[in-house]
Amino acid sequence: MKIGILTSSRADYGIYKNLLELLSKDKRFDLTLIVFGMHLQSKYGNTIDMVKKDNFGTVHKVKGMPTNDSIKDISSGYGQLIINFSNYWSLNKFDCVFALGDRFEMSAAVQSGIPFEINFAHIHGGETTIGALDNIYRHQISLASKIHFTSTSLFSKRVTDIVGNSKNIYNVGSLSIEKLGINKLPSWTKICKMFSIPNIPFILVTFHPETVGLDQNVKYVKVIKNSLNTISKRSHVVITQTNADASGNLYRDMALNLKKNNPKSFSLIETFGKDNYFSAMKNCLFLLGNTSSGIIEAASFNKYVINVGDRQKGRLRSENVIDVSFNQMEIIDSSFDLLNKGEFDGNNIYKKENTSLQMINKIQKFITHD
Repeated sequence: MKIGILTSSRADYGIYKNLLELLSKDKRFDLTLIVFGMHLQSKYGNTIDMVKKDNFGTVHKVKGMPTNDSIKDISSGYGQLIINFSNYWSLNKFDCVFALGDRFEMSAAVQSGIPFEINFAHIHGGETTIGALDNIYRHQISLASKIHFTSTSLFSKRVTDIVGNSKNIYNVGSLSIEKLGINKLPSWTKICKMFSIPNIPFILVTFHPETVGLDQNVKYVKVIKNSLNTISKRSHVVITQTNADASGNLYRDMALNLKKNNPKSFSLIETFGKDNYFSAMKNCLFLLGNTSSGIIEAASFNKYVINVGDRQKGRLRSENVIDVSFNQMEIIDSSFDLLNKGEFDGNNIYKKENTSLQMINKIQKFITHD
């Protein structure tokens, strides 16, 4: 059985990892990693090298990702990816192709495959992120897919509503928190040396643009910058850089400016990699930003999260998430409160056992009965 894995970034690749390890060892499957998007850009660390090094299977490249972040660039890049993937699908056949998440480039790869009647398996469908256009891309991917792996029963119901039936929809939990191996993560001391981070208490920060109401990002960036300047007087701040979204360079430049003007208070990381990022999550005081990792994974590390704005609005939350608006005093006050709060002691609503194995068993049955 020939399986394809669509991966466009370090983020989705890290989530896939446990599934890839099992698939690559299973002799029933011939595994191909279809690598595109940010993986192929030096700006994001040429992370295709990481994919090749792991050697989970054959690696194919599909070019076409825009290099700039204007709305026109994103739209043009979407079209170019559709053209390039139409050529790819015409030359490569699979029994099933995995597509994870909700990014525009993932949507382009899947939309181009519709006329080829490809059996797409969508991971993390049915979720809602009101402050991001990803919401639309995610539902597009679900509509084009024939098998669905959701992270909660509510999201299974939503996929059912989107596609019009409940066939081949499975609630398996979140792939990213399966076998976290919290006690086996890389040493934070070694990571600090590797990335030149001072080994002191720190806040882990990740902000992405709000892609709905795009013109508001100029204001949001100023709020974040002023907030972080104040917060950095009480704690070191480790910032991981944004993904390739419209207006992403606003956030990227803000982080570079913070680091330049106050290098002792800020550490700036382009690409941590999954295990190093999880080690940072394990060792931080708390998370601050608007990234899905705060919603989905942080509770498993007993960390509180300050989630800012609407980008993740609509996703189910564990009790560790504190929602605030893009308001400087709200962000600062919530951060100072958490500096004295300690760790979160509660459950992660996205956790289920044997997520990868459940996926593999369902895919095997789907292919053999298709």
